[in-house]
Amino acid sequence: MPKEYIITMTAGNRTGILSAVTKAMAELGADLREASQTVVRGYFTMIFSAEFPDTMDEKVIRDHLQDASRPFDIEISLRDPSLHLPAYNAAMAESKPYRLRLGGRNQPGALRKLSQVMSLHGIDITGMHALRIADGMGFEMVLRLAVPTTCSVDGLLHDLNAAGQTFEMTADISEFIQ
Repeated sequence: MPKEYIITMTAGNRTGILSAVTKAMAELGADLREASQTVVRGYFTMIFSAEFPDTMDEKVIRDHLQDASRPFDIEISLRDPSLHLPAYNAAMAESKPYRLRLGGRNQPGALRKLSQVMSLHGIDITGMHALRIADGMGFEMVLRLAVPTTCSVDGLLHDLNAAGQTFEMTADISEFIQ
């Protein structure tokens, strides 16, 4: 049975990073299962799940990936998700996916206030993309949420809009079709 690891990488963005890392993974017999990558202000970050042959030692994986990444000055981290997966899978089974779109005035504290509301509703933010609008005065944000089946989506939307009034924020929520 293959052994899964969660691998994170960060570095200044350069051509060839993904090629070097995926080549090293192929040399190890790894199977990429899920990935998310972005560049923020010239800094590359990627997190992915990969399965490796169960006989392969974690140190061999880490050393080989670090050797392949050295020319790019990539920071790599490996984590064994098996300790966290049962609780995560149980929480996901009791939730429904939604997409939340937010927009408002760009001010310090907006994300803190809105994430606090979501936390109080037991919401897990499973994905987020945010950026300033060109004029620098506003922001746009799209979040993927895991909303507990016991949570009132209308109540959540009401609370988000109430909390966001200070930021002249608007919120729209819809079911996320996967």
